[in-house]
Amino acid sequence: PGGTGKAPAARTPAPGGQAVRLYEPPAGTDPAAAAPVFPELHPIGQAHGTYIVAQNEEGLYLIDQHAAHERINYERYLGLFGNPGEIGQELLVPLTLEFTPAEAKIIERRLSVLAQAGVRMEPFGGSSFIVRSCPHWFPKGEERQIIEEMAAWLLAEQESVDIAKLREKSDILCACRHSRKANDPLSRRGMKALIDRLSACQNPVTWPHGRPSIVRIKK
Repeated sequence: PGGTGKAPAARTPAPGGQAVRLYEPPAGTDPAAAAPVFPELHPIGQAHGTYIVAQNEEGLYLIDQHAAHERINYERYLGLFGNPGEIGQELLVPLTLEFTPAEAKIIERRLSVLAQAGVRMEPFGGSSFIVRSCPHWFPKGEERQIIEEMAAWLLAEQESVDIAKLREKSDILCACRHSRKANDPLSRRGMKALIDRLSACQNPVTWPHGRPSIVRIKK
């Protein structure tokens, strides 16, 4: 994952046990190097409040609305995290996080890494830290959980921390928490808007965790 547009095409089992590619690259093209081409789709309904059902002349399509929305948000947040100088927002009520003494030593050594991801945190006595600011696009009400997960990732990294990996991890956290969930009803207009936004993504056929966001059943 990473929004390169060069991920392998998604597959899904089809009746008869044959795999169906959502995207078929032209003859002689390396599939791994070919950008997925998103088809023109027309929504016809929603299944179980979770899957958008759409169609075109090629067949029927099922779109996982959470996976699709997460892909949309992932590419949006990835661009935002790439501009660390523009992302900080002072918190009206600073957050206080507690760690063990051993964890606090590690976190203190890596405060500059958090700052590069838009989280300004400083020691607050003992093993406590206070968060003064975080990216303004963090899903409202989810700031503490996201920062705690970022800190947990920093604590789990034994070697030197790669800021690019931290930004991507944070990006995935924000995208997941800010995306539509299962059993979330959509109007026909809402389905079409989600499909149109997905089609504009660099890699629309998979979500950030790697599984397909859309599958096709051939006509």
